[in-house]
Amino acid sequence: MDWTIAVAQDRPLDRTAAFTEGDMKWPQTVAQFEALVEAVQDELVHFAFCRLRNQPDAEDVVQDVLVQAYLERARHCAIVRVRPYLYRMVANRCTDLLRKRQRAARPIHPPPAPDPPEHRLAEVEALLTKLPERQAEAIRLRIFGGLPFQTIAEAAGVSLPTIKSRFRYGVERLRSLLSREAER
Repeated sequence: MDWTIAVAQDRPLDRTAAFTEGDMKWPQTVAQFEALVEAVQDELVHFAFCRLRNQPDAEDVVQDVLVQAYLERARHCAIVRVRPYLYRMVANRCTDLLRKRQRAARPIHPPPAPDPPEHRLAEVEALLTKLPERQAEAIRLRIFGGLPFQTIAEAAGVSLPTIKSRFRYGVERLRSLLSREAER
């Protein structure tokens, strides 16, 4: 069933099915946009959380992106693949926020030593910063976020083999960095 007709006629609609296809047009009406938000908001928040590791920030980023997408809907009307475009918007906004965090002033007093499992996670996060950003992002989203490679590829706007190779090369580089750290 065409979701635009169902929304216009106020008929029941499987909203998630309407937005799983990659070839739908950008929604122009409030009802169409509400259907889009209902279909993708949770997965976009999960995606943002995987990058930011902070639920409130992830929700804020997604809300900002969806508001921007709605306000600029006339500009986006030529976009055919809505879901990957929204993922890219969220990824860009997350990158901006992460850069802003890095520029923030460092605390004067160092934080207390974390527990060993948290300490190990902090070590891995520190090592991820030594990787190229694209490899680190693929690893974070796949391992920490549990996202499938296909979703990561669509969000990054690249092919599935490209994401798999970024992941593989990133893991290889992490192993190399870990072995160097262990030798010290």
